[in-house]
Amino acid sequence: MISIKSVSHSYGNALRIGFKDWEINNGEQWLLLGESGSGKTTLLHILTGILKPVAGAVNMDGTSIYSLSSRELDQFRGRNIGIIFQRPHLIKSLTIAENLVMAQSFARLPEDLKRVNEVLTSLGIADKKNSYPNELSQGQLQRVSIARAVINKPALLIADEPTSSLDDKNAQAVLELLLQQSGLNQATLIVATHDKRVKDAFTNTYELK
Repeated sequence: MISIKSVSHSYGNALRIGFKDWEINNGEQWLLLGESGSGKTTLLHILTGILKPVAGAVNMDGTSIYSLSSRELDQFRGRNIGIIFQRPHLIKSLTIAENLVMAQSFARLPEDLKRVNEVLTSLGIADKKNSYPNELSQGQLQRVSIARAVINKPALLIADEPTSSLDDKNAQAVLELLLQQSGLNQATLIVATHDKRVKDAFTNTYELK
């Protein structure tokens, strides 16, 4: 289970942003809604261990993530949290398979090519494993981003504005892939967006005002 309690943050002397307590059970699928400036990105960074809040606690399956050292937190994040950004951040000089192996390495996990093939197959891009990022379409790159996020079987899968730059058809396809992959990997899913098109796919919503 994931919980945030009494969490708040501020940037310099700016107004402090407070977040209501949130408890997420394993395997649940949540929509994090908020307009620009509501603190959505700040909360995402706090949830993923990127930004330490000025107050409050974030716990994941019994681990208080901000009690970990920087090195321990990096390893914990690599093994337990998968992040899908709006744009893929792949190493251009590495093949798709090598990018996924790199994600295993960052988490200090052994190289597992069987897992690489398994994930790419589940996303319908196994034939692209020896291709380089610049040889793939935007849709294929998005699938690779999902593959990299789930490669280490994380407990938490977070997608940050995954549909905002897509047309209706592609937005629906990406959403279905995220729901499918979270189910296949038994991961908790949080999709952060201000895109109202995805609301109907979720029963759980955490909204920032």
